[in-house]
Amino acid sequence: MSAERDAILSAQYVALTTYRRDGTPVTTPVWAAAEGESLYLFSNAAAGKVKRLRNSSRAAIAPCTAIGKVTGAQLPAEAFNLASDQMPKVWKLLTKKYGMAARLFMAYDRARALLRMKPSAGIEVRLTP
Repeated sequence: MSAERDAILSAQYVALTTYRRDGTPVTTPVWAAAEGESLYLFSNAAAGKVKRLRNSSRAAIAPCTAIGKVTGAQLPAEAFNLASDQMPKVWKLLTKKYGMAARLFMAYDRARALLRMKPSAGIEVRLTP
């Protein structure tokens, strides 16, 4: 595995770039936890990135700061919205990496579900060779 891939897979924050239908890139800093060559993250189900991924799995990923300043190489990737039954896996990976902060988001997500509000969406990002 290259140093660039290692930097992305181990980064505290990553910049996920998804693409609008017209090809315009949109970059968002997110938490992501690695498993193998994939990164798993969560997002508000109504967020633009979730909607854009319904149209195209084309993505790019790079390590970044909490406010989105890219700090390393951006690599091409494919990103997919996960089925809701995959969220326990996503939360497990995120809580292992981010601890109490991720547990708070998970609790908030569960409270939203109890109130019949749309829960978070899971996203899998696979680095392309």
